Amino acid sequence: MLRGPVCGQAGLTGLRTKENGEIAMSRVVCTLARFLRVLLVVFFLWQVLLRLVRRWVHFPAPAFISVFLNSRFRRALQPPADVVGWMDIRPGMQVLELGPGPGAFTVEAARRAGPQGTVHAVDIQADMLERLQETLAKAGVQNVSLHLSSAYALPVPDQSIDRLFMVTVLSEIPDKPRALAEFRRVLKPGGLLAVGEFLPDPDFPRPVTVRRWCEAAGFRFVARYGTLLHYLMTFSVYGN
Repeated sequence: MLRGPVCGQAGLTGLRTKENGEIAMSRVVCTLARFLRVLLVVFFLWQVLLRLVRRWVHFPAPAFISVFLNSRFRRALQPPADVVGWMDIRPGMQVLELGPGPGAFTVEAARRAGPQGTVHAVDIQADMLERLQETLAKAGVQNVSLHLSSAYALPVPDQSIDRLFMVTVLSEIPDKPRALAEFRRVLKPGGLLAVGEFLPDPDFPRPVTVRRWCEAAGFRFVARYGTLLHYLMTFSVYGN
């Protein structure tokens, strides 16, 4: 006769414990959801502010953000193997990368060019080139030549480059027609210009905008690759 109430109380206790656990878990989920919403709002407002500033003020990415540019997070969102793979870099090619930063894509390009090829890494910031040198040393890459120069005066001869690429760089250049004319000067007939962009970048241009810039400079659109977060467009040289 005594077992019924005892068992009933134990059952009620178990149910209350389960309910309390579910309530606690629900509170945790709600807290995380609110936190994520706040993060998204802050990120959106930050992006709006940066894009408004960058509309009027053009300057290269500062060296201190190189930690993010070559981070695992960035590589997961914009895999270097995919991006460089779309450029069709082959062994023995002469490759020029404009604005390599700390080398997020340089190492992959150098490996694809192989010992008989060369990657000319051109940047206007000495600090970035120093960081790139550290990255190359750690990776054991030796077929990269570093140049402190601008997009308006590339330190290579006419028609000497098979592949010229840049990632999140073209939109930072104030005089795009002048730079694109210089790209045409150094590219070989049949060479490719590759322009990559990344959505979180405050200077992110739409693909149609990049295509308009390049075609106005005498390049012919070849292909577009990528995802919602990033893309790469390739253009061929003609008429040079």
